[in-house]
Amino acid sequence: MMNKQQIRREIALWIIRLDCDDPQERAKIQQQFEDWKKSHPEHLHYFEELNLFNEEIQKISQKHALKSQTVKQTFQAVEQDKLHILSLFKKTILAITAVSFSAYIFYSYFPMQYYTADYKTGIAETRSFTLSDGSKITLSAKSAIKLDFSATQRRIELIQGDLYIDVAKDTGRPLIVQTPQANFKALGTQFIVNRYPTSSTLSMLHSKVQVTTNQALQPHSEVVSEGEKIQVNQQGLGKIETINPVSIQMAWQKHQIVADELPLSDLLTRLNAYYNRYIIFDHSRLSHIKVTGVINTNQDLDATLRLLKTQYPEIDFVQVGNFVTYAKVRTNP
Repeated sequence: MMNKQQIRREIALWIIRLDCDDPQERAKIQQQFEDWKKSHPEHLHYFEELNLFNEEIQKISQKHALKSQTVKQTFQAVEQDKLHILSLFKKTILAITAVSFSAYIFYSYFPMQYYTADYKTGIAETRSFTLSDGSKITLSAKSAIKLDFSATQRRIELIQGDLYIDVAKDTGRPLIVQTPQANFKALGTQFIVNRYPTSSTLSMLHSKVQVTTNQALQPHSEVVSEGEKIQVNQQGLGKIETINPVSIQMAWQKHQIVADELPLSDLLTRLNAYYNRYIIFDHSRLSHIKVTGVINTNQDLDATLRLLKTQYPEIDFVQVGNFVTYAKVRTNP
């Protein structure tokens, strides 16, 4: 049974989806929501409460001539207490009225698929599961997977975040981890897959995995062996690189992010999974900055941001209240 906070979160997502600009898509979502209401009549009073709150926020936005995206960005902080959100919103009006990153927050941080996943973790939470076939999976913070197991295959969709898997043998049913960029077919046992907004990375700890891109016209495939890693993005397969499996596994156990020429935008995406704060940014403006190092997610977020600022002085982190940090590249370094 969902608790009060989970119910608020799910209804908040419905409110945001119902505000879709496309009439056909909005009609489709409206029908889905009507079906949801019939299945959950006991939660309707929460919907009325949050909807009234949303209407008040819309009135404030009209008064201050704010863009609708900025309104949504603040409303999507609904996991926090409503009075805290309203306070944050007032600060947002003063500090970042020109910033509209709601699409990033909604689609990257709170994708709808996350809430319908078969297994998922919350902020700063790591959990381990044993699947029906005996495979063992560990999910890092704010990660989610959906399973599609049949008589002929075992498919795991990594919706967001990172997973570590120790694959159980089943010669009649190959196991595949799927991301938007590639399919990772297990030919062995232990490996890690990291999913980022525009890429996926495989780190091979034991045996082998066959990596096949999801490019419809010209898919490409490589076999990645123990002690190797590969990144896959929209352009296809990257170069196979050497890693130290023991170091990678230790970093995983210590909740560390191992960055090796990792785009700053991808690093900030993962940091958002470990703290009760949002770092908002324009992905396209930060992706060219490559970060190398080991980031300890157990340390204070401000300390991590200060280290990044020291290494990359062209970056500015602007604090907005206690809840939001805006990351940007300085126009005139």
